[in-house]
Amino acid sequence: MERDKRHLQILSKLQIIYGILNLFVSFYFYKVTSVMVRDYQKVLEESNPEVQVGLLLGFGFILFLLGVVVLFCIILTGQSLARYENYQYCLIIAVLECLIFPIGTILGIYTILVLRRASVKELFSVTQAEAGKSSVS
Repeated sequence: MERDKRHLQILSKLQIIYGILNLFVSFYFYKVTSVMVRDYQKVLEESNPEVQVGLLLGFGFILFLLGVVVLFCIILTGQSLARYENYQYCLIIAVLECLIFPIGTILGIYTILVLRRASVKELFSVTQAEAGKSSVS
């Protein structure tokens, strides 16, 4: 049981650090996209560049917001792992995190392996039962 708690604490810290670092990567991606759009606008000055540039900037901004939402979910997963809460949510985010290659894949697989242990499931259910008792009182 202590091994599981230690693994969950390590995973919690790794998830939070990974989410914060990827926030900076997402912001850098948006900056690079906006620089590429400015260069693209210079090339397309004879056609209707305002519409095209607007679409590209909008698409880049939407991707940036999507990245921020995903990273927020990863950070929230780290907090949930530390408190042994929201087992299903943590498992779903770990599966989705596997799509973020390569570090997200490694972290997601390790999180799934730890969460699939029977003792970890029991730890989450005990915490949930304690929360249910305190809300009834």
